[in-house]
Amino acid sequence: MDKIIEKYINDLNNNLLDLPHDERQDVIEFYQEFLFDGNYSNEKEIIKDLGTPKQLARMILADYSVSKDVPQPDMHEKPSSKTNLKTIWLILLGVLAAPVGIPLVLVTCFLMIAALVAFCGIFVAVVQTTIGLFALGVFILLKTCGLLFSNSWSTGLFYTGISICLISLSLFLFPLIIKFIHFLIAECTVFFRYLGRKIFKNHYYKTNSAMKTEG
Repeated sequence: MDKIIEKYINDLNNNLLDLPHDERQDVIEFYQEFLFDGNYSNEKEIIKDLGTPKQLARMILADYSVSKDVPQPDMHEKPSSKTNLKTIWLILLGVLAAPVGIPLVLVTCFLMIAALVAFCGIFVAVVQTTIGLFALGVFILLKTCGLLFSNSWSTGLFYTGISICLISLSLFLFPLIIKFIHFLIAECTVFFRYLGRKIFKNHYYKTNSAMKTEG
């Protein structure tokens, strides 16, 4: 039986590489003690209570993502968009692996997917509008710049001014788009964490120190 537990723990550890090293070690120690104290007779009993190592790892990572402290709203402490996207992905995987009722999973996944679709829709619309303004400005400039050297130079000057304004506006919007994207990702992460807290009430992310504190 020790070999079965050892294999389960090794597989669990290999699936928790996204967890910080110290946190991972503490979690592994907790579940190792849990299994040795549980008097399990075979692997099926372990999987029945905890799920497969991969399923448990996904729930631990998701639970960790929704339960860890959120940084204070300081410019240097805010998580990056890459970190937020990773958090969103981990929570989604954890929800799919959680042993909860199918209707609850379906509703939660629907809300998460709807949030992602809305985020992508807003992102595409803003980017398309900005690129459209830039392309229109370049098109007008190329079409009318020849008028500057003709008898209709005043008309050419007018349309050249319009094209420069459109190009300048689009270039001005690009940095704002980047900030807006970071904002959308951050808000989407907050929403996913909220849904995750509703799902992970069993607190799969457990450490020995946490259990001692609770005791």
